[in-house]
Amino acid sequence: MTRLLSIALLVAGLVAGGTDLRALTTYSGEGLVVAVDREHRRATISHREIPGYMPAMAMEFAVAKGESLAVLMPGSRVTFELVAGNRGATIRHIHVVERTVLPAEAFADKPLEKEVAVGEAMPAFSAVDQDGRPFDLITLRGRLVVVDFIYTRCPIPDACPRLSAHFAYLQKQFGERVELVSVTLDPVWDQPAVLAEYARRWAADTRHWHFLTGSQVGMRQVAERFGVRFWAEEGSITHTSSVGIMTRDGRLGARVDGMQYPVRELADLIEAQLASR
Repeated sequence: MTRLLSIALLVAGLVAGGTDLRALTTYSGEGLVVAVDREHRRATISHREIPGYMPAMAMEFAVAKGESLAVLMPGSRVTFELVAGNRGATIRHIHVVERTVLPAEAFADKPLEKEVAVGEAMPAFSAVDQDGRPFDLITLRGRLVVVDFIYTRCPIPDACPRLSAHFAYLQKQFGERVELVSVTLDPVWDQPAVLAEYARRWAADTRHWHFLTGSQVGMRQVAERFGVRFWAEEGSITHTSSVGIMTRDGRLGARVDGMQYPVRELADLIEAQLASR
């Protein structure tokens, strides 16, 4: 938030200094939506560096007239065009990066669990943690909870290991302020002892980073509620990726699809969720 204020003051100073009204410059941007103010047509985006304009940071932008805000949700990954002039900066041509869609035939023989939308209550679910103890999500009510889906035998560095590296960073960044929950997509193999070893591998503080397993049906239901799709294939598991953020009252406050984003953007999103009441 300090960075956001500093940049806002900088932009205000440039406007006050007087720049040629005709001197409009456009830049390309990419980032993660942190918050949306639909009433005032503004969006806060944790963006990557915008070369020639500003470094990577979280900043609130005015959204150009004619642009739809309906598709923007906390956690949406977007590309956009920034138009800068002496009256400040606006963004336009906002494009939400599409989610990875797995082929429908992979799920033809089984009905999918209803996906929970941002703002809706997340149904409670029970599981078993890395210590073999029963775990009920309801016990985390009143806390901000961040949930991802991994499996310990994942062979792709840019998949589950990347997600776990992100969570390790988040635990160092937020400590006891946030509860982290990693749910396995491979419950047959990922029994509590396996998850406990995986937790040690990532130096996890399991008081606030929980690794969960359970029945195959139960884990699939949980994953599908968060928008994750997966199936076993040739000794591995093919899956999409989503990180869900649950608010203190048990609602889905944000969801980030995919894995190809800087962890700093996810941290900015979590910081904004912590600040909201």
